[in-house]
Order: sequence, then C-alpha cells, then structure tokens
Amino acid sequence: MKWRHWAILIVLVLLNYIIFSTAFTQLAAQRQPQPRPTRTPQPTFESVEARLVGWIVVPTSTRRPTRTPVTAAPTAPPTATANSAAAESATADAPPPATETPPPPTATPTVASVVHTVQEGETLSVIAQQYGVTVEAISQANGITDPSLIVAGQELTIPLPAEVPPTDTPRPQPSPTPKPKPTKRPTPKPTKKPPPTATAAVSQFTAELIWDPLVAPNCSGPAIAKQSMIKDRAGNPINGARVEVNCYDNVWLSHPSGMPGEYDPGHYDFSFGQSVPQNWTCTARVFDVNGQPVVSSDIAYIQFDSNDCNPHGSGHQVVILNWIKHW
Repeated sequence: MKWRHWAILIVLVLLNYIIFSTAFTQLAAQRQPQPRPTRTPQPTFESVEARLVGWIVVPTSTRRPTRTPVTAAPTAPPTATANSAAAESATADAPPPATETPPPPTATPTVASVVHTVQEGETLSVIAQQYGVTVEAISQANGITDPSLIVAGQELTIPLPAEVPPTDTPRPQPSPTPKPKPTKRPTPKPTKKPPPTATAAVSQFTAELIWDPLVAPNCSGPAIAKQSMIKDRAGNPINGARVEVNCYDNVWLSHPSGMPGEYDPGHYDFSFGQSVPQNWTCTARVFDVNGQPVVSSDIAYIQFDSNDCNPHGSGHQVVILNWIKHW
C-alpha cells in the first residue's frame, strides 16, 4: 500500500475515536442523576384532650393571722362652748358697777386636749374636721412628720383651744334714777358637730373589679389574673405593693407588684390553689407598699360563681382586680 492509503486509514481511525468518545461522554452525563432541592419537613400536629387548668398557691405568699378588731374607747365631747356660754350668762346677770371701771385685759386662750383612738379608714384630715382643729396642730402635738402615716388603734392627742369670752366694753355711769332690773338672756345650747361620714375622705387606694370572659374559662379555679395592675391616678405603675386576701378568715398576702422576673411593672396576681370552680366570697385590700402600711384602702368583695360552667357561660372564676393610688 502506498503512503496515501496509510494516511487516509489513520485519519479515519482518529475520527472514529473522537466520535465514539464524545458519544460515550454525553451518554454517561445523561445517565447521572441530577441533584434535587431539599424539602423542609412540615410540622405534624397531635390532638390533645382538653383538661381543666390547675392553679397553685403562690409559693412565697405568707399566711397572716386573723386581725382582732379594735374597739374605740369613748371620748368625752369638748365642753369649751358650754363653759363659754355659762361665763357669758354670769356676766349678763351681774349688776352694773356704780362707777366706770376700765375694761378687763383680754384673756389668753387656754389649751385643752382629748385623746382620740384612730379607727379603720380615718385620716388626719377627717379627725381634724371632727374636732375643729388643723392637721398641723395634731401633727405637732403628736410628733408626726408624715400626716399620711397613721394606723388604726393609734391614740392621738387632740389639742382643743378653749373659746375666749368676749371683752366687756366700758359701761356708762348709771344715773341716780332707780336701776332697772337686768333681763336674763337665755343660755344658748351648745351644738354638736355631726360625726364625719365614711365617704368624707377618699381612701388611699380604690378598687376596680373587672370580669372578663377572655381572661380564663369559667370552669377553671378561682384566681386573680396576672392582668391586674396597681397604678397611680396618672396611670404610672406602682411596684412593691402587696394585696391582702381574706377568704372565710383565711388571710394571705400576695407577691409584691412588679417583682422583677415574675411580673410586668405594677402587675400582680393571686391563686387560691383550686383547679375546679368554687362558689366563694373573698375580700381584698392593699396591705402595704414597700413595707410601709397602708392606712386606708377600699375593701373589694370578690364573688366567685360556678353557675353555668362553660367557656362562654354566665359564671365567673378569674377576676381582674386593679387598684388606683390617691396619695
């Protein structure tokens, strides 16, 4: 064979090699599986049987003994007005002097005092109105620096300024004619001031009770919800306040309001340890603020009702009890 034949044969072999190798490469690429995107697993839900909510008693709630009521000792009413009226009557009955005499000097008022026992809900302003004196006079007589800090059962000395009899004006010299008999003026009867009513003064804390069916189902145990808040009249939260709860002479104290890590500012709650509805009547009041006792607070009556125990029934078990500070 000539060299031309050999060249043509070599070219044909090379072409076949190129064609077959390309075909095999494409076939292998087509048979290789393509990567697919990873699917995000969908969450699965498991049906849970509905059950009653269990409420537990707050661990740090301290039980307090039942308070013994304090009976106020009767105090003698002030007699300064009666003594003044008697002195006026004696002056009127005395015959006029024969000669003109200079007017007597003005008498210096004397100070009398009575002891008053503070009753539940009384403030210094109410006591001052009752005896007709000022709050400053009572504070000075008892060494009180903060007039808002008085407690029930405390004995206060009430200074009572005695009335000064009117100064006699110079009487004209009598004529030699017969002296007329002086007419006796009727003795005025002293008038007593009516005692102040309980609504004369505003309590330091007033209550706002709300039954909200969206707070908890009616079939749960009785409780004060965590939405309850203690605030001032401007709406600012009050922290460190404790609420006293009394259920049939069982007395407890709640956690301080706004406790860090447990409540939002100004909020508090209370649980009675019952997981089933109860027909209870309990009372609540603000006991102290940062360790300082509260002199007067509204008494909130909470009537837990198990009537029609359904999620949308007419009963009520969980209450929102807000308090507003007025001092």
